[in-house]
Amino acid sequence: MEDFLRKGFYHSIPLPDGRVLEGILPLDVLNERVSEFPIPASLAGKRVLDIGTWDGFFAFEMERRGAGVVAIDSTEVENFYVARQLLGSHVEYHVQDVYDLSIPRNGVFDIVFFMGVLYHLKHPLLALERVCEVTRELAIVESFVTNESLNDEVPTLQFYETSELLGQIDNWCGPNIQCLLAFCRTAGFARPQLLRVNRQRALVACYRHWLPEPEHPSAPPPNLLATTHSGNYGINVSPKTDDFLTAFFKSGEESLTRENVFPQVGGFGVAPVAVINTGADGWQASFRIPPGLSAGWHDVHLRTANSRFSQPTRIAIDMPAQTDSLSITGACDAKSWRPGEVAASDDAFLCIWVKGLPVNADRGNIRVFLGGKKLAVHQVSPRDDSGEPRQVNAKLPADFPAGRYDLVAALGETRSEAVSVRVV
Repeated sequence: MEDFLRKGFYHSIPLPDGRVLEGILPLDVLNERVSEFPIPASLAGKRVLDIGTWDGFFAFEMERRGAGVVAIDSTEVENFYVARQLLGSHVEYHVQDVYDLSIPRNGVFDIVFFMGVLYHLKHPLLALERVCEVTRELAIVESFVTNESLNDEVPTLQFYETSELLGQIDNWCGPNIQCLLAFCRTAGFARPQLLRVNRQRALVACYRHWLPEPEHPSAPPPNLLATTHSGNYGINVSPKTDDFLTAFFKSGEESLTRENVFPQVGGFGVAPVAVINTGADGWQASFRIPPGLSAGWHDVHLRTANSRFSQPTRIAIDMPAQTDSLSITGACDAKSWRPGEVAASDDAFLCIWVKGLPVNADRGNIRVFLGGKKLAVHQVSPRDDSGEPRQVNAKLPADFPAGRYDLVAALGETRSEAVSVRVV
């Protein structure tokens, strides 16, 4: 504190005439930090965000390398204005909380600096999600950590209610290294790479993309069969509700794990939370939706460490499934194919043909009612360009009583006219 009161600056700032605004952190220390970052000497054409910029050293250094730079801090720092004027800088400066970062408000950035901020936050994972959302290539994350070794296997986070960490009341949490890396993956970064740990300060390069495909793959691409909402097995998902996706695929490779299976959604890599063998060459991988994707259709690909990417499947993000009208054009027993009836049994299904379903209608949003009782929808055929009705398979409870009932299909607020079906 005495150094700060005496020098006035935390960062040392080099000026064009050779002078240096002396701060607590010497210029050689700051330059050494920059040398650790996996970024090129020229950032021409890149857009950079510096979060918690304080005096602005890193923001001004990235501008010197040719980037267009935005700097934000939760508190207005007069030193930043002084340095910007002396440098003749054009760095854009805003007083903004990290939790308020968003694409509509801030746009997107090729590189984001998030240094010395995380442990000052009550909601570190939420902040990292906001950082990931506006990052397109790489985020540099630096934080206090409670250990200096990767030997600890369990991610842990210490919480500081008052001034337990260094006597400061604005230090809220302390992750260990494993927790910091897990936070970065959970926030949506595909590849957090630990660059160094020194004096309980960890530096991590967080990439949004996987490494390039192997030039000479030793395995064929996985056969990606389907990608669905992990809960309802539909194709509609939303990051707002923290939905997970599950990819079902076939691969002849053995010993596939979270470390060697690489999902990709909308062009962004995302770390799987589970990779499970479902028997023989069948596999499934579950993962979150990467932050920052716009509403609409997005391709999902998947590869292994030894293969190229699979063919795509598609999921719909934040697309309301709507239609003006629905009509049932036919219904029959899935086993006997007898029209207008279904035989009750332990494995009884109705095949229903429904006209008017939108392209993103799925088993998670189509509802089928027989005699007012909701049936479980198990399958919806994909839409083609012919405009023909789509097949919807719905399961009857085993104890459904015999009789004649009204069959209705619904999507949102739209319901079809009832057709008569006999249960035998």
